[in-house]
Amino acid sequence: MKLKELARQPELTKVTVDNESIVQAYGEPLEFWMWDRQDVPTYLQLAQLKDDHSAIFNVVRKLVLDEDGTPALNEKDTLPIEVMIPVVEKAIYQLGNMKPQTSET
Repeated sequence: MKLKELARQPELTKVTVDNESIVQAYGEPLEFWMWDRQDVPTYLQLAQLKDDHSAIFNVVRKLVLDEDGTPALNEKDTLPIEVMIPVVEKAIYQLGNMKPQTSET
């Protein structure tokens, strides 16, 4: 297979946070969008953060988008802790489980 066959433009993919505590608290799953492919600097930023939770959230803030590809959170926005942790977990999970085709999670 030629490397060129794997290359393509990133596409927005919907990510659903649907764990029991979220659905119970908000009555429905929460949704956000992410690019299905990320650049290497984004991966490296996350890999180097380790236990710096505020820095992790700042990187994830760049990943969490609205359906039109704009950031869902601005620098002053804060999520409730019971939402922030599952969103961060889901975003990081998505980074490690990207597939060539768009998929809902």
